[in-house]
Amino acid sequence: MIASAKIRVRYQETDCMKVVYYGNYLTYFEVGRVEYLRQQGVPMSEVDQKVHLPVVEATVRYVRPARLDDLLEVRCWVSERKRASFRFAYALADEAGQTMATGATLHACWDPATSKMIAIPEWLVKIMPVAENGA
Repeated sequence: MIASAKIRVRYQETDCMKVVYYGNYLTYFEVGRVEYLRQQGVPMSEVDQKVHLPVVEATVRYVRPARLDDLLEVRCWVSERKRASFRFAYALADEAGQTMATGATLHACWDPATSKMIAIPEWLVKIMPVAENGA
């Protein structure tokens, strides 16, 4: 399963050269993963009541700069799943389909009731099939 969302680059997300500030790519990735869950029928507001999914590692590979007013598409999929963690992968492209950035975030599962790490709940495993290479 691959989720997709469109993002228009806003002025506040750019530097003085109207290029997207590097840290904002992680925000774009967050949009992708929240939409992934929504498209699987479980909005983040529901997930967060049952389990917290802290980011424990994040990587971004910057390919070319995104600029003010660009319309970007963020694609998100689960690239790896273990007993108690999983990895979302991301591809960010412009309207011409050119890759702007790629990356990944590794997430743990945290029980908000006990404040302890837990295995991925079965209901979450069911909606998060691993998709190799974004396919």
